[in-house]
Amino acid sequence: MKLILGRHGNTFERNEKVLWVGRRTDLPLTAEGSRQAEHLGAVLRQSGIFLGGLYSGPLQRTRQHAEIVARRMGCAPGLIVDPRLAEIDYGAWEGISSQEIVAQFGSEELEAWEGSSTWPRSPGWSPSEATLTDGVKTFVGQLSQTQGDDSVVLAVTSNGVLRCFSRLAEGHMRRHGGKVATGHICILDARHDNCRVHAWNVAPDPTCLSAQLDAPT
Repeated sequence: MKLILGRHGNTFERNEKVLWVGRRTDLPLTAEGSRQAEHLGAVLRQSGIFLGGLYSGPLQRTRQHAEIVARRMGCAPGLIVDPRLAEIDYGAWEGISSQEIVAQFGSEELEAWEGSSTWPRSPGWSPSEATLTDGVKTFVGQLSQTQGDDSVVLAVTSNGVLRCFSRLAEGHMRRHGGKVATGHICILDARHDNCRVHAWNVAPDPTCLSAQLDAPT
């Protein structure tokens, strides 16, 4: 099974201060965020891809992104909202900027999270790293049991959760890191709770998408 992971589109306007927002901050997509979702839907349609499943996290930014993709494709399965795709609660980092995080907690933890997804010691992050990773593993495992080997599934979630997916691919974090830009996608070959990364943090493009989905498992 090929699993396309999408990060939702923008939730801040160009002139707005960018803050760390997790599961406690339920922002909608901006106009640019909606455009990014439209683009992914258009690319999937142009590539002739039929989705065997469509999933998102419960926050409105991920639901909206998935719903726009489905409408743009014109033919997609019904959206399933899965709580295992809910973003991290960033605790004491929630609602403040990266500069403010450095001022309050120092740069070491932020750099470790950005560079290698090392879970910080700053208070309030939840659920635990183990709980979040187990949820991602069971999500992939259930898809592997219900989808055929040739199936393609799209799951729209958030940056923190995507980092846990990258942990399922041995050696991936060391080579590529985990951060995914808004509106970008990752393509994995998923079998049970193990994944092989075909593409990570790439802008949706018909040629790239078709090549990666046709790549041998």
